[in-house]
Amino acid sequence: MAPTGTDRARHAGRAAERGALRAASKGEPWTDRAARAGYLARGAVYILVGGLALAAAAGGGGKPTDPSGALSTLLGMPAGRAALALIAGGLLVHAGFRVALVLTGEPYVKQGPWQRAATRVRHAFAACLYAGMALTAGARTIAGGRARRTHGADDEQTRHLSARVLAEPFGRPLLIAIGVGLGVAAAVALVRAFGPNNVRERLRVEAMTPQQCQLMAALGRVAYVARATVLAACGYFLVRAAIDRAPRETRGAGGALRAVWELPHGRVWLALVAAGLIAFGVYGVLEARWRRLFTR
Repeated sequence: MAPTGTDRARHAGRAAERGALRAASKGEPWTDRAARAGYLARGAVYILVGGLALAAAAGGGGKPTDPSGALSTLLGMPAGRAALALIAGGLLVHAGFRVALVLTGEPYVKQGPWQRAATRVRHAFAACLYAGMALTAGARTIAGGRARRTHGADDEQTRHLSARVLAEPFGRPLLIAIGVGLGVAAAVALVRAFGPNNVRERLRVEAMTPQQCQLMAALGRVAYVARATVLAACGYFLVRAAIDRAPRETRGAGGALRAVWELPHGRVWLALVAAGLIAFGVYGVLEARWRRLFTR
């Protein structure tokens, strides 16, 4: 019987997966080092975001901001432009690594077909996110001292995009769907925070001590709670904006942190979320050492 279109697509997908795995294996160890540099850059970004939020919660001045705003603060630091350029390169490499994971999957993680598909979608979304962050950081590196970014700029961008979506015929349900999707992502993060510990599947536990394994598990749980908080807040504001047809009510990641800050006892809550973001950054830095890459 002649192969159907579905069979041909499946075979093409498997061939692409095998080809990506072979390319990664042949390219080691430089691909290995590049991927780990990407995790270092990602970790540095979230440590910076969490540190700025923690400083705001402690009354040290400034306001919580998103990753793009946090990267802009580097320009005012000694050797900040060079650091920003390195982080931009690392984030771009990390985005490329996520694209590779979309093609190859994660053969070392035990998952069913639907879970594997969801994981590839998650890696594709992450690739777009980190590529955007890399381009933003690169643009600010080129602009140097001319770059100016006020607190709330991320909210303005989110509001502008929300207004454009709401202007479309099916914009309102689409915006609600995006907000619900962020809520689902927040729920998944909470499940990963309080569910069974499966982080060891992605780590080279054979090169780690039991104490290091316990540290990574604890950091992962704290980090996922912080991520769930930010995702849930962003999703809530998107849904509310869609229901009220008021794009001004939407907020980006920085706005979500500021919303936490505005709650009763907001400094305490913001400090807890900031600690979780720092934990996520530290987890990323340690992943640079212990992350299982491709098949090893």
